[in-house]
Amino acid sequence: MKIAIDQGLKESLQSELTRLNAALEAAASKADGFLGDLRSYVLINSGKRVRPALVILASRLGIADPAAVQTVAIAVELVHIATLVHDDVIDKAALRRGRRTVANEHGVDAAVLLGDHIYTYAFELAAGLNNPIILKHLARATSLMCSGEIGQLKKRFQFDLTEAEYYSFLEKKTAALFGTSARCGAILAGQSEKVQDAMERFAIHLGLAFQITDDLLDLTGEESVVGKTLRTDLLNGKMTLPLIYFRDKLTSSDESRVLFDTLSHPNGQMSDLIDRMKETGALRYADEVAQRHIDAALQELEALPVGEVRSHLTALAEMLNHRTA
Repeated sequence: MKIAIDQGLKESLQSELTRLNAALEAAASKADGFLGDLRSYVLINSGKRVRPALVILASRLGIADPAAVQTVAIAVELVHIATLVHDDVIDKAALRRGRRTVANEHGVDAAVLLGDHIYTYAFELAAGLNNPIILKHLARATSLMCSGEIGQLKKRFQFDLTEAEYYSFLEKKTAALFGTSARCGAILAGQSEKVQDAMERFAIHLGLAFQITDDLLDLTGEESVVGKTLRTDLLNGKMTLPLIYFRDKLTSSDESRVLFDTLSHPNGQMSDLIDRMKETGALRYADEVAQRHIDAALQELEALPVGEVRSHLTALAEMLNHRTA
């Protein structure tokens, strides 16, 4: 994995993630010509593999078919990758994972079609399991992700967005696939509905914390470290949690008007705006909310027996809580 990670967790996942990466490379090589080039561009040596890790770790709660676990792990990663390809088109992002996005390198048309292709390939793999429950959960998560992105797209440059609306986007566009990944792993392990529910809630809270941290990194990170185009939320009129907090702390209509004018036409004012957000505690507030979701995620793990799986899930949560990329 390409993030700082607990050594015990890294050793535990290493062989399975290595096999997953090899399977993604094999998938890329199965297509010829331009499609093969595009597949290789997004599938090889890319990503944190957090969602596959959730599948793998949750599947260890019982006895699961290793081939089925790998198939589901690949499928959730493919859905995630397809979403990123499309997101970069929508956000007009130039960089992803330290290199030019598909849209920037090969054009918007190729990026849209590639995203569609990867989605369908993910479901083709999942359908091969002949497990309608897994397929249903994966389809539902993908539908929710698209719904969340459409909802956020509709609300761009609408600066009266509430925290509740913001969370509704996060629950769909990020947390849904986190939750489904963990739930599917528990299903493959033959776990009870109670354990499946706990695993899904754990991962949903993890996903919420992950996205809030992403939104913070978009404001405060360095592109060379984060590896993608930053400040896109501000440029694209997305109201994220720190910005919502900052807006709500303004005390006059004049201040609000200046903020909305700045968001509508940044014109080099972003650094000053971010500095003002820091001064009001907006960034600290968002970080504290992310921490609360990590704490809530860890609370859900109390439904699991004490042991290696629970320890590794705890390590994963703590690792994601302190990431800088």
